[in-house]
Amino acid sequence: MININPTKQAIEFHNQKVSKVFDDTIKKGYILREKTQKKLSTEFLYFLNKYKDELISAKPERLLEINKEFVKKWMSSHELKLIKSFFIQTGYDNFPNKEFLNLLEIDTCVYCNRNYTLDFDKLNNARAELDHWFPKESFPILALSFYNLIPSCHSCNHIKHSKAPAGGWENALVNINHPYLDDKTTMFTFSYSLSSIKQPKAVIKSTSEKAKRTIEFNKIDMIYETQSDRELKDLLELRYKYSDNYLEILVNKTFGKLMSKEEAYRMVFGIEIKEKDYHKRPFSKFKKEIIDELLKAP
Repeated sequence: MININPTKQAIEFHNQKVSKVFDDTIKKGYILREKTQKKLSTEFLYFLNKYKDELISAKPERLLEINKEFVKKWMSSHELKLIKSFFIQTGYDNFPNKEFLNLLEIDTCVYCNRNYTLDFDKLNNARAELDHWFPKESFPILALSFYNLIPSCHSCNHIKHSKAPAGGWENALVNINHPYLDDKTTMFTFSYSLSSIKQPKAVIKSTSEKAKRTIEFNKIDMIYETQSDRELKDLLELRYKYSDNYLEILVNKTFGKLMSKEEAYRMVFGIEIKEKDYHKRPFSKFKKEIIDELLKAP
C-alpha cells in the first residue's frame, strides 16, 4: 500500500466543490429526486450545517466519531433513504472524480501499485476510480469526505467493495492501515522464493500483525502471487541468466554513467525508486525492492 500525501490544489478543489453541494442544500432545504423536490428535515439540516466543514476535511478518526452521532439518530430513521440519496446520488455521483484525481497527482492504485487509477467505460471514455475507505452504503455521510476518497484501480475497488475487515469498520483504523495515515508499523516489503528460474514466486514480508491484516484484507498477497510472475521472471533472468553481475553493470555502470540513478531505473525498468514517487508508475515498489535484493545476492 502507498501512503497519500495530498496536494494543496486537490484539497482546495474538493473543499470548493463539496461546500457548494452542502451549502446549496442547506439553503434550499430539499433535494431533487426524479424531478421532484424532496424536503429534508430541519433536524438533519441542522446536523449537516453543524458538521459540514468536518465532513469535508476531517481526518478518518474524527469522521468515525461524527458518523457515530449520525448512526444514533438516523440509521433506523424513515429519512435514511433520502439522506443516502443526498450524499451519494446528489453529491458523490456528480463529483468530478477525474479532475480531483488529476489535482491529487496519484497516478496508480494506492492499494496494489500495479494499475493506473484511470479506467475506461463502455463508450471508451476515461473515468477516474475512487474507493470509499469507509463504504458509502454503510457510511453515507462520508461519501464526499476528502479522507475517505482513495485513488484505486477498478480491480482493487471491486475486491474491497463494502466488505468489513476483521473487527468491523468501527475498529478498522486500529486493525488495518488507512492510506492517508502514515503508519510505519504497517510497512511491508516484497521478496521472492525460487525453486527454479522458470517458477519464481513473489513473497511479501510484513513487519507487524496490522501489516498482515492489511495485506490480507486488500488481497495484496493474492494479487502479486498471480499477477507479478512475468515482472519477477524478467528481473531474475537479468540477474542470473546473462551473467552474475549483469544487473549491477546495467544499472550502475552502463546507464549510471550517463544519468542519475532515478533516471536509469526509469529508463531500464520503467519504475520510480523513491518511495514518495512509487505512485507514478506501476510496480515501482515491487520491482525496486526485488532489484535491491538481487543486487545484494551473491
